[in-house]
Amino acid sequence: MKRILVTRTDRIGDVVLSTPVFKSIKSSFPSVSISVLVRPYTKDIVTNNPNIDEVIIYDPEGEHRTIRGLLKLAKEIEKRNFDTALILFLDFKVGLLTFLSKIPRRIGPGTKLAQIFLTDRIKQHRSKVDKHETDYNLELTEILGAKPIRQSDIYIPDEITKKVDKLFLSLVTRHSSLITSIVGIHPGSGGSARNWKPERYIELAEKIINKTATTVFITGGPAEEKLVDGIVGNIKGKAFKYISYSGLKELAAVIKRFNVIVGPSTGPIHIATAVGTPVVSIYCPIYVCQPKRWGPIGSNDIAIVPDVPFCEKCIFEKCEYYDCMDRISVHMVFKEVAKRL
Repeated sequence: MKRILVTRTDRIGDVVLSTPVFKSIKSSFPSVSISVLVRPYTKDIVTNNPNIDEVIIYDPEGEHRTIRGLLKLAKEIEKRNFDTALILFLDFKVGLLTFLSKIPRRIGPGTKLAQIFLTDRIKQHRSKVDKHETDYNLELTEILGAKPIRQSDIYIPDEITKKVDKLFLSLVTRHSSLITSIVGIHPGSGGSARNWKPERYIELAEKIINKTATTVFITGGPAEEKLVDGIVGNIKGKAFKYISYSGLKELAAVIKRFNVIVGPSTGPIHIATAVGTPVVSIYCPIYVCQPKRWGPIGSNDIAIVPDVPFCEKCIFEKCEYYDCMDRISVHMVFKEVAKRL
């Protein structure tokens, strides 16, 4: 094995939980060239990573949406002469892409129709949630003979670190009595799982401000600005707002400055683990969403789930436990935040 293409073409958190694969392969096979195929909006997760030699962009909603676009990308990939493709998230188009790229060995989970494009099928039933997503990813690397390293990471360029340092320095200068330790709250989930109500995040922020000598930042992506504004505007006390208009690298640098971050099952929670910020996360009891598969993996992280039976899907008011998310009290979350401060 000389040149390998690793593909992970879904969401932010999924890509973060795949970064242990790159470290594992490079540590076991230092001379192997590793290229990574990701979507445009997740590329910041993998750029500047010393374990990755090249990042290739796959845009299924844009230039690679049509078969002509897919064939063009396949030709570009074919020129790189990969001998192995490791497909961490398999769908039909990605399977077809690696086949059309004439990569001789194609490894992936053998559980979908797209497995017809694979040469090596690893039986995984991820919906059964018998292990963490990180471990499912690492399981695929073991067929290569790589020793698994269960540690996610994101590499932040010095210029972005300096930019964020200036941001925090300016806040210290203007609000020196406020800036001590910092708790980040990321209330948005992108609809990936059930979440706390905004009122709970507001109450938590107020309790942190009133009970500890701590500054609160409410963070969000560009599509979450309305949610963030609604929370910041209703907090009794001073809270700062940060929207990640400048990309995921800058968001990662901001999160790295936090002493703790609170949020639901979403990408920034996994970014926090990758940069070493302790996580207090809020998870719903839907079976496929549970922390056993999707929880943060840091040694000082915790995922809180309502004390109710797991369910196949939320049926809202028809459920005898609705709204189970209210069973996660502000006090429960605050207690875990305080421990990590």
